[in-house]
Amino acid sequence: MKNKAKRIELRTPDGKVILVLNLFEEMDLEDGSKAPSGQKPEEGKAKPQSPGSQNESPPMTDAQKRYLFRILADKKGIEADKAHQRLLELFQVDSLKEITKLEASKMIERLLEEAKGGTDEPPF
Repeated sequence: MKNKAKRIELRTPDGKVILVLNLFEEMDLEDGSKAPSGQKPEEGKAKPQSPGSQNESPPMTDAQKRYLFRILADKKGIEADKAHQRLLELFQVDSLKEITKLEASKMIERLLEEAKGGTDEPPF
């Protein structure tokens, strides 16, 4: 069976890739469970995991963190401690270490959209 995958790239205005997402279609297995397309049924079965092993989303990358700070500085003139505090408020967390890659990606998209004037909900 052919793998069906989509690739999404998030780029800076000058074209530099800062995030790549690869999305894979799931297929139904004989036992009713699901596995990524192209994966054999034996591989698709759930394996026991230790608490906190792969169930948690990976944390935000340093590149994402730098980009969030750069967006706040470039678009709103918010820098250093004020930017750090603003990000804590936007994400509603006590520490930036609590932010996942996915959450950071969504916030980057939201802030960039807001900077273009794309929605009515101001994140700042």
